[in-house]
Amino acid sequence: MIGVGPFLGRAFTAEESADRKSSSVILSYELWQRRFGSDPSIIGRSIQLQGKPQTVIGVMPAGARLFLKAGSLVDKPVDFWWPFVLGPEQRQPMGRYLSVIGRLKPGVTMETARTEMNAISSSLVTELPTFDTGWSIKLAPLREELSNELRPALFLLSGAVAFVLLIACANVANLLLARGAARRHEMAIRTALGATRAQIVKQLLIESLALGIVGGLFSLLVAQWSLALLEALSPVDLAAGHLSLSGPVLAFTGAISILTAMACGLASAFEGSRADVTQALAQGGRQIGGGLQHRRLRHAFVIAEIALAVVLLVGAGLMLRSFASMRQVDPGFDPANVLTMRMQVPRAKYPDDPARIRFFHEVTARVAALPGVQAAGTVSYLPMVGLGAATSFNIEGQPPNAPGQDKTTAVTVCENGFFQALKIPLLRGRLFTEQEMQQKRNVVIINEALARQYFPDQDPIGQRVTIDMSDQNVPTEIIGIVGDTRAADLITPARPASFWPHPQLAYNLMTLTVRTAGDPLGSAQAIEAQIHALDKDQPVSDVRTMEHWVARSLAQTRFSSLLLLAFAGLALLLAAVGIYGVMSYAVSQRTSEIGVRLAVGAEGKDIVRLIVGNGARLAGIGLVLGLILAVGLTRTLTSLLFQTMAVDPLTYLFVTAVLGSVALLASYVPARRASKIPLVQALRYQ
Repeated sequence: MIGVGPFLGRAFTAEESADRKSSSVILSYELWQRRFGSDPSIIGRSIQLQGKPQTVIGVMPAGARLFLKAGSLVDKPVDFWWPFVLGPEQRQPMGRYLSVIGRLKPGVTMETARTEMNAISSSLVTELPTFDTGWSIKLAPLREELSNELRPALFLLSGAVAFVLLIACANVANLLLARGAARRHEMAIRTALGATRAQIVKQLLIESLALGIVGGLFSLLVAQWSLALLEALSPVDLAAGHLSLSGPVLAFTGAISILTAMACGLASAFEGSRADVTQALAQGGRQIGGGLQHRRLRHAFVIAEIALAVVLLVGAGLMLRSFASMRQVDPGFDPANVLTMRMQVPRAKYPDDPARIRFFHEVTARVAALPGVQAAGTVSYLPMVGLGAATSFNIEGQPPNAPGQDKTTAVTVCENGFFQALKIPLLRGRLFTEQEMQQKRNVVIINEALARQYFPDQDPIGQRVTIDMSDQNVPTEIIGIVGDTRAADLITPARPASFWPHPQLAYNLMTLTVRTAGDPLGSAQAIEAQIHALDKDQPVSDVRTMEHWVARSLAQTRFSSLLLLAFAGLALLLAAVGIYGVMSYAVSQRTSEIGVRLAVGAEGKDIVRLIVGNGARLAGIGLVLGLILAVGLTRTLTSLLFQTMAVDPLTYLFVTAVLGSVALLASYVPARRASKIPLVQALRYQ
């Protein structure tokens, strides 16, 4: 279906794909290299997975990562593939935990497929009104579904790249205009010797093209060097793609380099080819600055640079304020000094619920007794990882939920030590007793959001709820209320949640949370030693601090903010260079005028005021146009901002002050130099 098959060995046969007891497995290319040394004889060998022997029948090609998105249970690339077979019990309407990928038949459009799937959805509602009422089928192109989280940020960064490119073009065009003005005498001689205007334009464009090619090649070297830094800063779902300079990227970069070089050279080429031969030859080799139209064109480029820089700086400022607002959000727990690690016990070794419960309970007891450990407990779904279980429930004494109007709650299995390790406060009632954490007693703890939403005018403590999470759901007593925690990220509000002791829902995959007195990573080795003392073969994975998981939830916003800030900083630098270049060129062309002004009594501060005033006028026009443009364009950032207005007065004021100061400084440097020109030298200039 996806057009990818093993490059070594074979895929699953029809029999293996239908056999729930199949022991065949396919490896990823990366795992084959990393763990098996690229051994081609791996095919047919038996390896142990989850305590059972599995026969390797194939190895997937390099890069076949197969649609893993950030937020998966382990947040890692796929390393193994097994046949997935739906048994009779899995075909019952008990839950929703799968995504389906399909390829449309030739000639079938997405709209046709949606119509057919909507009809299927409607028939399911008729067939299973209690289970399917209020649910529909979402059909989306796979490429869009995999990139929908990144697409807004990538569009934003693409726009920033385009703005920086335009600013760079304006800068280069300005430099070429100045260079062309200085070569008017040369062009006049070429014209006098018989060169046509087309030949002069061609010469200047070829020179621009050469600059573009050299600049493009240099930029590729810088890009290759910066890829490692980009991957280090990027969130998991972007870095998982292995950023590289592919053929299309190289072709696009080359085309952009050539096109921008030609575009920048056009203004200079046409302006340089219009030289008045008689006037240029009469002035000899003296430098001339071109006419009024020439100066206006240079000034227009500077104004455009400043306006575009304003938009980028405002965008970067808004993203940084949004990121700062996210950092201030209380997640509902204290992530400092908390270590987490995942453990999945194999069902072959721990075949029943009591065995799994005993293992995790003993691990917690051993770890809690270690020096420097303040609290320890296991949990099924860690906050800020993005995953979790949720289901419907009924409140005893209230009418059952009407179809499509279910009361819902997130379901988390945990021990008391989890609340203590993360310092999640107990607001009312109590936590689990020791007996409740080892034997099933049908008790549950809820969070404040569930109490607020479903028990608005009554005390939930002592109430009984039936939570639809197992084959045989029984009434469960609410014994306590804990504070809300952000489950998925810092943006999404806390949702109703319930916490079960392990005996009520025995998971084989749990995360150990440990609060330590000092550096949590420093205790990792001792904690793992206790786990292996209990079971020497038990694997431990994802040894991370809780602060890592919180920071990871901000990774996308942080990445976009940093890149946009980098582009904005580059835009600010280019704008400053542009103003400096225009002012320096203007000073060189007005040296004689400056000499005359000095001769008739002007002082150095008057010269500084004159030149800085010209620069301030250009900067002022650019700032006004940029702010108007920013008000219109930054509204597209609304979906990416958190507790920050698109038109934020403080951000606009700060950007105006920064860019205005930089513009004045860029004008002041050549102005200061002009005021120091000796009078005799100025009068003899040209």
